[in-house]
Amino acid sequence: MDVANLFESKAKQLFWAPIDPSHLSGVPAPQAIPTGQAYFTIRLCEMYLAFARKLWTQIYPMVHCLTQFGAASDHAVVSPTQFAPLGDVNLDRLVNVDMLLSGPHPYNGGDVELIVGLYAVPGSDSATALIDVVGSFAALNPGVVAATIAFATLIENAVVSILQLNQVTLHLGVRDTFHEGSNPLASGYFAGIAADSSEVDPTQLWVVQDRLRKGPDAASSAEYTDHDYMLISIERTDTRDEWTQLPELQESQAKISNVIADTVFTVVEKQDRLAALWPVFVQALTDSPSLTDPDRQSIATEVAADLLNRLKLQEEGNPFLRKAS
Repeated sequence: MDVANLFESKAKQLFWAPIDPSHLSGVPAPQAIPTGQAYFTIRLCEMYLAFARKLWTQIYPMVHCLTQFGAASDHAVVSPTQFAPLGDVNLDRLVNVDMLLSGPHPYNGGDVELIVGLYAVPGSDSATALIDVVGSFAALNPGVVAATIAFATLIENAVVSILQLNQVTLHLGVRDTFHEGSNPLASGYFAGIAADSSEVDPTQLWVVQDRLRKGPDAASSAEYTDHDYMLISIERTDTRDEWTQLPELQESQAKISNVIADTVFTVVEKQDRLAALWPVFVQALTDSPSLTDPDRQSIATEVAADLLNRLKLQEEGNPFLRKAS
């Protein structure tokens, strides 16, 4: 059974809605995410269980997210066990997590499907160890670890193993699809609350500094504690600052760096070698599925300017060498 079918078999759709843009304070205003021009990133801002115990058993929140876009998909598992360095105190009440669920990905049009669930997990159970391991692996960049179908299948099978455990209880399930038309992909905040829509007044919901609050206005609002909930954000960015870490660009970058760092070649020889390597680097940018067209162009411009500047400095010589007297 795949994750989507398993989710459907357990889930019940409760309150899920975007936060009114006028109810956002201290966070960026929502923006459209145009096709081929920007990246989208999905984050878990908060997860919360109203009751931390079931009889004598400590209960922790866990969020699983499956994001599907085009032919690609990725999983994320977030639970307090991943915050072990903070200690075990109050992990059951952990709310402010600010964890990456998916992205950044270039939005190339088509559907972006979000399948996310808020679960309750017994704290003193073998399930927590499995969740910790799977969460750690799912957080890794599969392109760096193993860009293979086998790796993706391994993660999905492990996630299914978690969700099928009897001790793991789904409190809130959401399946939402963003698409051009009635539900376009845009940045913003989405609240999933484990209560019927009739029990939640959206006009009372606010997001202040990435936190869900309730009240007549942002200034007098208080932390939301009425029901179990999760707060998810979709972010828009126009550039990828971490593009140098993309695995498909590593080889060409290494060759260029080796030429620049070489202490034997003259500046003219370096220029000739860079001229031969440059089309390869530009082609790697063009072929990268992780970049938008505008970002490819800006990266090429930025790298070319940096290389020319470094060659100029090398041509001018070492300013710290002492001149012969």
